[in-house]
This record gives sequence, C-alpha cells and structure tokens, in this order.
Amino acid sequence: MFSAQAPGVSAATGGGLIGALIDSSVQQSRQKEMSAEIGAIVGPLLDYDYRVEAGLAIGEMLNTPSAFPMKIASSQVLAGMPAKAEQAARIAATKTGPAYLVLLLQYELEPGLGAFTTRTTALLWQDGNKEPSYRSATIFQTPIGGGTRATVVRRLGANDGQQLRAVMRDSIQQTLRVVGLDLAGARSGAIRTARFNVNGTWVTLGGQGFDEQPGRVVFRDQDNAMYSVRTAAP
Repeated sequence: MFSAQAPGVSAATGGGLIGALIDSSVQQSRQKEMSAEIGAIVGPLLDYDYRVEAGLAIGEMLNTPSAFPMKIASSQVLAGMPAKAEQAARIAATKTGPAYLVLLLQYELEPGLGAFTTRTTALLWQDGNKEPSYRSATIFQTPIGGGTRATVVRRLGANDGQQLRAVMRDSIQQTLRVVGLDLAGARSGAIRTARFNVNGTWVTLGGQGFDEQPGRVVFRDQDNAMYSVRTAAP
C-alpha cells in the first residue's frame, strides 16, 4: 500500500494470474474442460508473484522522483485491503498527514495467451474525509502472444520468468503513471485508437488521448475509463 505527500499516494495490489481466461460465452461444461487444460499449461507461471514484482517496480519509482507526477512518501504492497479498523485509521490520518491512495488491481492472461492485462480501481482519501475524493479505473494491456500457448508459456518463463516479470513491473509503473497524470489534471487531446484483446479477440478501441510514449498510447474512453495500450498490436 502507498502513502504519499500532497496530493499523496498509497497503493494496495493483488490479483491472480489465471483470472478470466475462459470466455464467458462458452458453455459451462466446455468451460471446465478448458479451465483445466489452460491451468495445466500456465501452471509454471504461477510461481511468479505479482506482488513481489510490483514492490520492486514501485521501489524503482521511489528512487526516480521524475517517474511519477507526484511525490510518493512511502508505499506498501498487500494481498488485499487492510482490516476495517486499520483502513479507517489510515483514512483518519489524512486529516493532518499525507493523502492516501489505494490501487485495487487484478491481472490476467487473456484467452489464447495473446495479452497480459491489468484492471485497476484507484481511490484517494484526503483531509480526513471518510469518502474518497478521487476514483478512477485504469486498464493496462500489452501483447505477449506469438505461437501456441505452450510456446508463449515457455517464452514467458525462460530465464527465471524474465519476460513475465518485466511485463508485471511495467504494468504497475504504467498504471501509476496514468493515475498520476489524471490526478495532476492531464487534459484530453486528439482521438487515439489502439488494438485491444477482449476475451482472446483483437478489437479496436479509442478515446481522447492524454499521454503518449514510444510504442504506447494512453486515452480515456466515453465512460472515462483510462487505457494504457501498446500501439503495435495485432
């Protein structure tokens, strides 16, 4: 979880790797068969803990102040939300201390193992108020496909999971960047589009862009959800 200097930051991350691998449109019996099949294939990837990689990635950002639009005072990565009493105490402490930002994050491999996706809800508390002063949704995705599922798993797990761990770290850093830009009041610009993997199928999504880096575009859709997506995707 993070805590931060004004406007301040605090984040809790967790999630599971298999996530929504099974297309909800598939019949229940087929779902069970596919779930067992995919679970057996991706099993080796479950040894890599997103929380560990998130902690390392956030540590890198703490050591590079320019990497985040706001000053981060401290951070903590948890498996879930703090207990009710502890959460209330953290919120109450914002009356005289730094703001408190929680990131509720889920991550998954898309069906067919074509992309790695995270979906994050950000909540910010300030000035001791019990209700959050800020709420947003951020979706990060990067392609990881190319070949059969077994080929993708071998590639992700090679060299002690080097590629998978790099994607995990990039996902939390990019998510924090997007949330930070939004909190800092980044203005929307021209319409941008990108390819996005939805349940194993690549579709085109678009919205008003407000940040761009080499190979990656950030935009808001009509519901104000924020996307950080690779520009080079199938």
